[in-house]
Amino acid sequence: MEELNNLFPEISRRIGFDITRLVIEGKRRDGVRYTRSLMDNLRRAGMEPAPMDVFRMISRFCAYWGLGIAEILEYREGEILSVRTPAYYSDPMARGDWAGVFEAADGSRGDPRWRDETTRDIIDIVAVEGEPELEERIEQEVELGIPFTEEGDLEYRYCPECGIPLAISEQFEWNPEISLIRERVSGKRFILHNTNGIVAVVRVLEEELGEEIGDIIAEISRGYARGYYGEIRDRTSLEAELLKFPLRSWGRATALKREGDGYRIRILNPYSPPVVSGRVWGLLEVFEGRDLVLGERNEGEGYVEIFLKTA
Repeated sequence: MEELNNLFPEISRRIGFDITRLVIEGKRRDGVRYTRSLMDNLRRAGMEPAPMDVFRMISRFCAYWGLGIAEILEYREGEILSVRTPAYYSDPMARGDWAGVFEAADGSRGDPRWRDETTRDIIDIVAVEGEPELEERIEQEVELGIPFTEEGDLEYRYCPECGIPLAISEQFEWNPEISLIRERVSGKRFILHNTNGIVAVVRVLEEELGEEIGDIIAEISRGYARGYYGEIRDRTSLEAELLKFPLRSWGRATALKREGDGYRIRILNPYSPPVVSGRVWGLLEVFEGRDLVLGERNEGEGYVEIFLKTA
């Protein structure tokens, strides 16, 4: 969660304009797609979900996924949805999420606004006319999804009660009553979340600013990773951290090898190639104890390969 809240403002600072609206749009479209799929599944099960049923269901999911307690305060069809969410995980992503849920359930395009910019604890999603050009671009990128490749198998022991790998429960403490997922080793707050919206935003930025935006994002993620892994270095190892990647759906790090004074590594199915590249970059620097330079970053269908060399 901290990584996301560091990433968006830092991108804005480096490129010279605020990308908040892009992030909101990416998550709005992502929220529309997810909620419509949820409603279709309910219909196939013989239920016709009313908007309030959907809103309450999503608010429960928010608690389970660590996204923050969300209380539905008011809903008027075709006009407004008001949600109290005092411990939201990310400003633009939370607003985009609820705008997408409102659009899917109500059928109206919604503009998500903080009722009070000082307290920022209530989001009002107000029905408005859309902005087709940006919406269409974001929609196209979200619908593309994240390319992946099937390569190799990983086997995990599963919890007989909830069905998730036991290694996940060993890494995190879950408290859905206060919507908090905390990593045991670092004590940091984590969330469970779909990343299609983030990927869509990165693609639109690359269209507007060129592919070098990917290298900027990798550098930002590298900086965050250096701080994060630096704090827990004495309680873990490089190998242990790389093994956590597939469990957290970040990707699967393979073929780590030395080349001269540097390293080459391939990450299969990275959720966002620039973000994951930066995380691996910072991770290697911390555990190798030296600064590295990103020599190459090559993206393919379902993978990214990076070469890091001595600075």
